[in-house]
Amino acid sequence: MGYLAAFAIILTAGVVAALATALNQRHVDLELRRRNHDVGSVVFLQLGTVFAVFLAFTFSEVWSAYNETQLAIDQEVAAMHGAAMIATTLSPPAAADAILSAQRAYLESVAYQEWPVMAARRTGDHGTERKFAALMREAANLQLAGPDQSEKKATILSLLTQAHVHRETRIYEASNGVPVPLWGVLIAFTVMLSIFVTLSQIQNATIAVAISACFAATDFIAAIGKISDLAH
Repeated sequence: MGYLAAFAIILTAGVVAALATALNQRHVDLELRRRNHDVGSVVFLQLGTVFAVFLAFTFSEVWSAYNETQLAIDQEVAAMHGAAMIATTLSPPAAADAILSAQRAYLESVAYQEWPVMAARRTGDHGTERKFAALMREAANLQLAGPDQSEKKATILSLLTQAHVHRETRIYEASNGVPVPLWGVLIAFTVMLSIFVTLSQIQNATIAVAISACFAATDFIAAIGKISDLAH
């Protein structure tokens, strides 16, 4: 979910809550609301507690996935950097150039093709995957002389394998957002809590409308804004 969509939902929630509260103030008698206040306040507190637990759990899970993705990106970069450093020491120089050229093509594809695809569709880029496969073939087909050179080849292959594992991790985490049923539960609790605030016994209509609109908007910010940011 983009920032514009999230802002539109939050603004709509605030406006709807304000209109509902204005209608409630006009058509529902204050004494009727006061007679139901004692029961309503208890239910409101219980629903708020359950909502807070759900929100905290969801936020914790999304934050954990965010940290795991960040770690996978760092480790992928570190593995590619290590492979490049070792490749510069290969002999003959043509072997080093072949590895470095294939690696440069892959990294440019990650930066300029795969990241935009991940942002738009939350999936990896097939062209980038093919360039990584080409890089692996270049490393596997190296013809090197001497045991030290063969050891360098094995180390490069090992680092590239690690980089591929970390790449798969970041792609998986990008596609593994907050489940739709959980979104539904959070939004349902937000709506119910907003309804309770709309039906409050506040006598001043202006204050009631302002509180209801602010409550609904901030609840949707908590349920949608923060989690959506981290999930992306």
